[in-house]
Amino acid sequence: MSSISLAKSVPRFRVHIIGLGSIGTFAAHAVSEIPNGPSVTLLLHRRSLLETYCQNGNQIRFESTDGKHLVSRGYDLETIYNDQWHLTTPPSPDSPVGRDEIQHLIVCTKATQTVSALRPLVPRLNRASNILFLQNGSGVIEEVNKHLFPDPSSRPNYLIGVISHGVTLNSPFNITHTGVSATSIGPVPSYPSANVDIPDSQSSYLRQTLPDSPILSLTSYSYTDILQIQLEKLAVNAFCNPICALNDAQNKFLFSVPETRRAILTEISEVVLSLGELQGVPGLKERFSVDRLEQTVHAIIEKTANTTCSMVWDLRSRRETEISFINGSWSQMGRAVGVATPVNDELVEKILKIQGSSRQI
Repeated sequence: MSSISLAKSVPRFRVHIIGLGSIGTFAAHAVSEIPNGPSVTLLLHRRSLLETYCQNGNQIRFESTDGKHLVSRGYDLETIYNDQWHLTTPPSPDSPVGRDEIQHLIVCTKATQTVSALRPLVPRLNRASNILFLQNGSGVIEEVNKHLFPDPSSRPNYLIGVISHGVTLNSPFNITHTGVSATSIGPVPSYPSANVDIPDSQSSYLRQTLPDSPILSLTSYSYTDILQIQLEKLAVNAFCNPICALNDAQNKFLFSVPETRRAILTEISEVVLSLGELQGVPGLKERFSVDRLEQTVHAIIEKTANTTCSMVWDLRSRRETEISFINGSWSQMGRAVGVATPVNDELVEKILKIQGSSRQI
């Protein structure tokens, strides 16, 4: 696997961030620490977050893995009111509306909320815009294209992001970095019908700049490589999330169901090895063999044995889960390549039944 080395001579831009949970807040703090980096605008999707931000001292509080307490300031803010984004001031019909084109957008919302979160921003996104999806799951880009950008010629440029850092949201704008790991990003191929040339300095800006963050530990990859990284994480989540959620258990419970793990990963291995865009990739068969996937999953469970995954919390709180973007993605990919996925299908049905939803992608 080879990373991409990019030139560093780029102009200063602005980065907008939406979805200020643990990962979004971590991303905001990380971007703000880039030397001579971009300006950062936080998109506060709840009006109450503006008041909370002010009460927090107009800053993000960050506790590092070695116990250091840091803060970052200087963020610009937008809040939403009547489906329009307003600049900084408390939202009201008279406050200025954010109408500027968005150059670079980092999306950290839950997969299930992405389309609704991006809809009010569509007028500010165009072919010259760049969107980094830094989320769990897969299939979000397809949903965004279907509902928001059906015309390939006017779609923004997309990047996939995979983040493995451990981050805890103590309260809004207050996070603890619990585990140092890596962040990986890579571009989604341009669509053939989009015959608009994007200046290289703009289209590659995030891939050039984000590696300079002291805490992101970010590497930029080719599409083929980032897709494999995303699929590896999706495989881990497809076992860990639904099994723990159905048993209301911490990750250590997963050691007790080796046969279920094998069954899920066998389906996933067959799907990945049948994907057209990965045919001919060196080492693919070994990397996504069932035995290798089991080793990957086992190593992660050992490190996170006492962790309670997000899907457990979602079911406890009666929130919509991301099951359709995790196991549902494997089911969808399986149908596309003619591979049966009965175990993943059943997990999707069970979780949807518990949460009282029939939503699938």
